Amino acid sequence: MTLPPTVLVVAAPSDLSADLVVRHLSEHANVHRVDPNDLVKPGVLRMTGHADDKPLRFELADEHRTTLSSAIVSVWWWHPDPPDGWAQAESRAVLEGLLYGLEGVLWVNHPSRAAAARSGPTQLNRAANLGFRIPDTIYTNDPREAVNFALDHGGEAVCKTLLGHSERFVPARVVTVEEIEAERESIRKAMHYFQQPVQKVYDVRLTVVGDRLFPCKVSSRGGDLDWRAVPEEELSFEPISISLPLAQKVRKLMGLLGLEYGALDFAVDAAGTWWYLETNPSGQFGFVESTTGMVISRAIADHLVQSAMANRVFTPDGGHKASSGPRKPRKAL
Repeated sequence: MTLPPTVLVVAAPSDLSADLVVRHLSEHANVHRVDPNDLVKPGVLRMTGHADDKPLRFELADEHRTTLSSAIVSVWWWHPDPPDGWAQAESRAVLEGLLYGLEGVLWVNHPSRAAAARSGPTQLNRAANLGFRIPDTIYTNDPREAVNFALDHGGEAVCKTLLGHSERFVPARVVTVEEIEAERESIRKAMHYFQQPVQKVYDVRLTVVGDRLFPCKVSSRGGDLDWRAVPEEELSFEPISISLPLAQKVRKLMGLLGLEYGALDFAVDAAGTWWYLETNPSGQFGFVESTTGMVISRAIADHLVQSAMANRVFTPDGGHKASSGPRKPRKAL
């Protein structure tokens, strides 16, 4: 029996962005969407894996379909809900371990690569080495260094976080020397992330899918520092062009970070300089697609199918294996 090439989608059941991509995927490939937390619900999602002297293999089954590991050509790991309790955490660990054992499979993005790429200092260092414009940045738990940094930049600094807060969204904000002085004890208790303020005129959210770039200009009525904290009705989104040299640097950065997908944020000043701020390996794209019409969800679906199958051969038993040849290089713009 021939095994159909299958794209495995790991996502929360109520994720609208996942719905968009799955809809496009279903037009061209066999799709199996799973919620890892269903593994602890009797009979909802069944998984059996084998580890012996043969290659690692497993089977996933629910009321809709059964998927053998040898049929999986790509995995889209997209915001699955975090495990709640030991049983879900243990089940998630087994699922991840079996999936990580797959060879020749395209991940968008592989969780371990996404976790490594999320590091702010790593991103800024690699971006700087590629020639991106980077705002002056320090990481410190020394209030004297924080004060001196703000003084070097006109008495103000942007205070940011590297990790999302478990209970609330923490936007970036401008702090003054006086505010830093008043929070000396708090600064001593944790590392803080300060950055040079950029006198921006607008922001850019650049969504990258494989070789394809989707730059979106983001403007707020009040020129807010962190547009993510602004109500959507007070923002405007529109497609914008990106220069060839910058596009080439973006693709190189994605390669260095090991990412197939990323949402990059830039602040653009009055001179037209794009200041690189960060790359989110799992940044949302639905709001960009819905407001601009850019077909990001279709690009993700195409990448999961076309790029995954580009270097695969079909085996006599109906399985699909990666070819021994190298992956095709990323295309130039």
